[in-house]
Amino acid sequence: MEYKHNLYVLLTKTPLKTGKFLRKVTGYEYNHCSISFDKDFKVLYSFSRKYKNSTFYAGLVKESSLRYTIDNQDTKVKIFKIGLSNEDYKTLKEYINDLEKHEDEYIYNYLSCITYLFHKQVKVKKAYTCSEFTIHILKDFCKIDNLKQKNYYSIKELSEKLEEYKIYEGTFNFQNNSWEEDLYLIHQPVLEKLQKTSYIITLLIARFFKGLFVRR
Repeated sequence: MEYKHNLYVLLTKTPLKTGKFLRKVTGYEYNHCSISFDKDFKVLYSFSRKYKNSTFYAGLVKESSLRYTIDNQDTKVKIFKIGLSNEDYKTLKEYINDLEKHEDEYIYNYLSCITYLFHKQVKVKKAYTCSEFTIHILKDFCKIDNLKQKNYYSIKELSEKLEEYKIYEGTFNFQNNSWEEDLYLIHQPVLEKLQKTSYIITLLIARFFKGLFVRR
């Protein structure tokens, strides 16, 4: 079946210390995943740190692929291509646009990071890790059937489930890209980093306990 629209899933081996730590802990060569509507990856969407020098202030980000090539390091990637019908493409674009309008409401799910090694997911409203966000998009908008068997998937498991959609793996040359709206390189003062990080953690914990109360 021919599709006029595609969604690309990009697994990356990021160059920062946190990425190296995650790869060591998980034993898998990729530690981050993003989605893009653009085969050149000029703009990607994910959940990650907002700024390079602020590790724990994180949430919904509109990434530039230049995040992965800082200091001219080679970047190993794995790319998947999923065809979208006109209806699914329109619905997904509208959803992403809505996320962008309410960007400050979406935060990084550090609780799932804590339970990652135990193969458990902690669901918190409007909070995702990069893999949770990608899987949410694939399950709810791209209708990838073999992702509906369980709630938790590691990045490695996600890769295995998407193997039939793989179009490339190896060092990738991100050409003619710019930072666009990505604020990654803006330096955050120490006090501001602490305030923003404290806000994210407090909000995450509050939503978690509120979710427990609502479910009961």
